[in-house]
Amino acid sequence: MSDQDARGIPDAVKRTLRTLLLGQIKEMPTGDIYELELFDWYIKETEKLLNAMLSREHKFIQGQVQSGMENINDSGIAAVDYYLKRVRYSHVIYLTSLLETFLEKSCATLTTAIGHQNLPFTTAELKGDQWSVRRKFLERFGKFSVPDNLWSDVQALITLRNNLVHDNGSTSELKFNDKKILAKRNGVKLDGYEVVIEAAYIRSAFEAIKLVVQFVEKQIGTVVDRAIRPRATDY
Repeated sequence: MSDQDARGIPDAVKRTLRTLLLGQIKEMPTGDIYELELFDWYIKETEKLLNAMLSREHKFIQGQVQSGMENINDSGIAAVDYYLKRVRYSHVIYLTSLLETFLEKSCATLTTAIGHQNLPFTTAELKGDQWSVRRKFLERFGKFSVPDNLWSDVQALITLRNNLVHDNGSTSELKFNDKKILAKRNGVKLDGYEVVIEAAYIRSAFEAIKLVVQFVEKQIGTVVDRAIRPRATDY
């Protein structure tokens, strides 16, 4: 409904319609819980597949050794290792995309709850990457702060994602501070020429995203409650 269309509607009706809208927002979480559950399932299934592939190739090599073959054919292991690397790289990239979508929707929900007229600027006017600007927007207008211990895990994931997207996992292209951030993460290895991502890191990154989603949703729910029952000091 445009401002022009709303001019002839009595204020009492406008308030009722807004309350109904806010109630609908509160009943529909911004984060797609089914998407999280499906991706959790997807991670588990791909790890089962990877383990089965590795087991099969190790048995093949063992059979060659036991038969006394001098030239062992281990090309299958190389292929599985490449497949494993690409799958886990894609997990990292998708998790950051999932977080970006959630934060974008959260900003839209917050804007609706507060009202465009109460927002002096939008995310497009903030400087920074697509994740940090949305965090700033949510914290500024939602009047809450994402705990640093939650966001530090997210920041590490973003750092890793940027390296994979722009430098294809090359450790030589990592800045010193980025190396320090990633070196602290269980399941991330930076010893060779390429970043190695283990199953443990994918699991911890997924749980970190889930915690951020749950935290932000709870805070936005509080904002919606304030909008439904406004106080003079809220805005």
